[in-house]
Amino acid sequence: MKITAAVLRELNKPLSIEELNLDDPKTNEVLVKIDAFGICHSDYHVVTGLAKQELPVVLGHEGAGTVMQVGKGVTNVEVGQNVLLNWFPYCKECPQCLVGNTNHCKTYMEMLGQGKMLDGTTRLTDSDNKPVLQLSGLACWSTHVVVPDIICTKMPEGTPPEISALIGCAVTTGVGAVLNQASVQEGSSVVVYGAGGVGLSIIMGCVLAGAKKIIAVDRSEAKEVFARSMGATHFITAGKDTLGNIKELTDGLGADYAFDAIGNIEIAEMLLPSLRERGLALLVGVPPTDSRIQVDATDVFRQEKRLSGTIYGTADTAVDFEKFAQMYLDGKLPIDKLISKSYKLDEINQACEEMLNGTIARGVVTF
Repeated sequence: MKITAAVLRELNKPLSIEELNLDDPKTNEVLVKIDAFGICHSDYHVVTGLAKQELPVVLGHEGAGTVMQVGKGVTNVEVGQNVLLNWFPYCKECPQCLVGNTNHCKTYMEMLGQGKMLDGTTRLTDSDNKPVLQLSGLACWSTHVVVPDIICTKMPEGTPPEISALIGCAVTTGVGAVLNQASVQEGSSVVVYGAGGVGLSIIMGCVLAGAKKIIAVDRSEAKEVFARSMGATHFITAGKDTLGNIKELTDGLGADYAFDAIGNIEIAEMLLPSLRERGLALLVGVPPTDSRIQVDATDVFRQEKRLSGTIYGTADTAVDFEKFAQMYLDGKLPIDKLISKSYKLDEINQACEEMLNGTIARGVVTF
C-alpha cells in the first residue's frame, strides 16, 4: 500500500515528506494506522548524527494507532484495537527477563536498533523501489506502519492516542525514573535539570510521589510556565550560580534527589554537587555515546551520595503502560498538560525546530 512518511536522507538536513510503499504484514506482524506520535529529542539525535543510524530512515519511536490488519500467528491484538507501539519490547525468556530486568532484554534490540524488522529487512521502499529503514523497527513519523506483534500493546478503552503515544516514551521514561528507580519519598526535595518532555514527566512523577519541593532548572525562561503547570514549586534559569540557588532553596543542604533529563555531560557533573548527604543522582536523558563524567570521589565518600542511571524508566512495559494510562484516566497523571502544540505530518520540520528552541513542552502530530 501507499503511505506518507517523513524521511531522513541526509544528516543535519530537513526531513522530506514522501510517498512510500509499505508491504503487507508477514507472520507475527501487524499493520497499524498511526493516529498520533510525539516529537522526541531522541529522534532528532539521528538527524544530527549523535545517534548512529543508517540512512534513509523514517524516524519516530513514540506512537499509537489502530490495528488495521494482522499477519499469521498474531494473537495479542485484533483488528480495530487501539495500541501503543513499544520501541523496547522484551522476550520474557532471557536471563534478564527472568529476574525482572525486562528493560535490559537484548533479544530483539540488535535488529530493531538497526532500523530493521526481526528478519533483518524493512517493510518500506521508496519510489525507486529502494529500501527505507524503520527507526527502532517502528517508523512512527508516518501514516501507517507494519511492526512486529510484540511491539503492540493494547491500551485501556478511552485512552486518547496522543496520550498513549507519550506514554510510549516520555512519560514512561520520566515517571518511571521517579517511581521505579529513584523511589522518591513523600516530603522530599528534588532538582530536575531540563524541562522538556522527559523533565516535565519527572516533575509529574515527583508530584505523584508526594515530593514537597520540586526545583526545575532550564536555560529557557519560557519553560518556567510549563514546569510550574506540571507541579514544580520553584524554577531556576540555568546560569553561573545554579548550584548556589539550589542550596539557597534547600536551606543550604542540597536536594534529596537530582535528575538529569537531558543527557548533557556538563549537567551530569552538576548532579552530585546538587545533593545533600545520602542524596541520589539519576541519569535519565540519553548521554552521548562513550561519554565520561568527572566525580568528586571525596564528596561521594564522605557524604554517602549515590549516582545511578535508568533506561526507559526502569519500566516493565507490560505493566507500566497500562498503569500510567489508567492513572491518566483516573486524573492522577495530567499527561495532557505535556502537550503544548499539535501539528500535521507536513509540519514535522517546524515541530522539530520549535522543540529545539524550547517554545513547546511536547509536540504531537495527529491524524
